Amino acid sequence: MKKIALIMESWKRFLTYAWPAGILQRLHETNEDVNLYIFNSAGGWSRDEKYRAGENNIFRLPDLRDFDGVIIDLNNLEEESVYREVVDRVRASGTPAVSIANEIDGFYYVGIDNYAAMREVIAHLHCQHSCRRFWFVMGSELNYENRQRTAALRDYAAEHQLPCSGEDFYFESYDYLCGVHGFEELFQKHRELPDAIICCNDNIAVGVCEAAAKYGYQAPKDFLVTGFDNFDKASYYKPNISTVGHIREEVGYQCAELLLKLWAGEEVPRCCYTGVEHIFWESCGCQDREPIDARSHLKYQIMYGIETTRFEEEILDLDYELMRCDTVADMMKCIPQCIPAMKCDAMYLVLDKNMQVFQECTDAYCHSRRINQEEFLETGYPQDMQVRFAYEDGRVVDCEDMRISSIFPLFDYPEGGKDFLFLPLHFRSRTVGYFVIRNAVYLMEKQYLFRVTKALMDAMENLHKKEILECMNETLSDLYIRDSMTGLYNRLGFQRLAESFLRETHTKGKSALLLFIDLDRLKYINDNFGHAYGDSAIATVAGAILKHCAGKAVPARTGGDEFVVIQEDSGETDRQKLMEELRREVRERGIEKQMPIEITISIGVCVMNPYNAETLEECVKKADAMMYEEKTAKKATRTG
Repeated sequence: MKKIALIMESWKRFLTYAWPAGILQRLHETNEDVNLYIFNSAGGWSRDEKYRAGENNIFRLPDLRDFDGVIIDLNNLEEESVYREVVDRVRASGTPAVSIANEIDGFYYVGIDNYAAMREVIAHLHCQHSCRRFWFVMGSELNYENRQRTAALRDYAAEHQLPCSGEDFYFESYDYLCGVHGFEELFQKHRELPDAIICCNDNIAVGVCEAAAKYGYQAPKDFLVTGFDNFDKASYYKPNISTVGHIREEVGYQCAELLLKLWAGEEVPRCCYTGVEHIFWESCGCQDREPIDARSHLKYQIMYGIETTRFEEEILDLDYELMRCDTVADMMKCIPQCIPAMKCDAMYLVLDKNMQVFQECTDAYCHSRRINQEEFLETGYPQDMQVRFAYEDGRVVDCEDMRISSIFPLFDYPEGGKDFLFLPLHFRSRTVGYFVIRNAVYLMEKQYLFRVTKALMDAMENLHKKEILECMNETLSDLYIRDSMTGLYNRLGFQRLAESFLRETHTKGKSALLLFIDLDRLKYINDNFGHAYGDSAIATVAGAILKHCAGKAVPARTGGDEFVVIQEDSGETDRQKLMEELRREVRERGIEKQMPIEITISIGVCVMNPYNAETLEECVKKADAMMYEEKTAKKATRTG
C-alpha cells in the first residue's frame, strides 16, 4: 500500500477540495493501492500570529519518510520560515515531491503556465483592442503565481514599448477589496483612466468595477478590465468579466498521474502544465460567446442560501450542546448529532495527554504540582498521545488507553483510494492534538469543517480552563484543611472528611478502623535537642502513616504530637500487622535520620461497625484512652 501526503494551506477559511478530488479521481480510475493523507492549515484568515502558528504546526505532524510521494500547495502561506521548513523537510525525506502552482528546486511542478496565460491577456487587449495605457491590480508580491503573471505583463510591455512603470502597479491580495483599494490608489495617482485595467483574478476585477462605479465610470464604456481564474463572479457579474479558465481538479489529477508514472519507473518532465481557456467577454469589449444560464445560477444561489442557513442553525445547536459537555469524548458525539451533513467513514480525536491531567488527579498536592508542570508544545507533537474518541462506520469504538506515538499504523488502511484529513487542534500557539476524518472530500467541498473544528476547539479550551479553575479551587480548599508540615489533614480537615468517610463505609456494610497515634517524648526531644529534631520526629511519624495506611484513608495530625487515622477495617490480624508495621517504620526512619534518641509511638484503636450507635467522637475518645494506657505503661518502665 502506497501513501501520498498532501500538505496544503487553505485560502482563508476555505479548504481547496479540488486538489484531493482530482487526486482521488485518478487513483479510483487506476484502482491502485494508494491512499491520500491531507494535512491542512487554515491559519491565513487570522491576524493572530499565535493562532496561525498553532494551525501551521499540523505540517510537522507527518514523518514524510513514511510516504511514497509528497504534494504541497503552500502558495497562500505568508510565514516564509514555515514554508522553508516544510520544503526542507520534504527534501530531507528523499520522497518524490510535487509542488502545485509553485516552482521549487528539486520538485516537480503541476499547474497552469501563468506566464504564458497572462501574456495572452495583455496581447489580446493590445492587439485586438488597441490598448496602450494599462493599470495592473495584482495579488501578493510573495505569491508565486502572482509573480509569474506580473513578470509576463512587464515583459510584454517592455517588448512592445508600452508605457509601464511601478506607478502603474498595485499589489495587495487576491480579495475583492484589493480591487477597490487598487483602483482608488491608482486613480488618485494618475487622475485619469487607462485604456485597460488588468487584474490578477476575478475577485479583484469585480472590486475594480465597483470602485470605478462610485466615481461614475463603467467598464467597458470608460475602460476595459480583465480578471483571471474564471470564478462565478466572472460569468454572472455585469459586465461579464473577461478571464482565464482552468479546471482546478485537473491539477490534482495530474499530480497523481505524475507520481504513478514515477513509481512505475517512467521518465516524466519536470513541469506538467494543465490547460487553460481564455474567455474574452463584455468587460474587455468582446461579445459574449454564448448566453449565460442565469436562472440555473440563481437556483444554485437560492439552494446554497437555504443550505447555509440550515448549517448556521446547526452550528448554533452544536455550540450549545458543546457547552453542556463534561468531556471531549462527549463533545465528539455531539458533532454527528448536531451536524447531520458530517457524513464520513470515520472520525478520530487524538490529544496531548496534558488535556486529561486535571481530570485524573484527585490528590491536592498532586494538583498543585500538575498546575505548575502543565504545558503544551508549540513546535511539533508529543511522542505519547491519546486517542480520546474514535467513530468508525457508524459506531463509536472503544479507545480507552489507546496511545499512539505516530500516525501509523493507526491510520493505515488495507484498501486503496481512501483519504484521511488531518486538522490541527490548538489553543492559539499551544498544540493540544489533531482531528482526523476518513473520506472527507465531500465535507471539504461543502466547507463545513472550519466552523465545526473551530467550535470544537473553543469548547475544548473552555472545558480545559474550567477544569484548571476547579483544580485550583480544590487545591486551595485542600491546602486550607491540610497540615503544612506533614501534608496530612489538620483537625478541621479530619472533622470535615472523617464523618463522610464513616457514613460511606457503613453504607457498604463494612466496619471502620480508627487509630489514635501519639509520638512519644516530643517535649523531651524539643527541650534537649531543639525543635528542628522535634519537627523531624513529627515528619517521621507522618511519613510512616502515609506509607502504611490504606489509599482511601483519612490521615490527620490533630495536635502537636497526636495523629488520627480512619480507614476500612480488615480484621484483627491485619489490624495488629498494621500497628506493628507503623511502629517498625517509625523506628527505622528515626535511625536512618540519625535522630538523637529512638523514635517510638503509642497507638490506640477503636473499631466502628455499621450496626452500633457509637459516634465518631466517642470512638476517638476510646482510642485516645487506649493510647494513653500504652503511653503510661512505657513511662513506668522507662529508666531515662
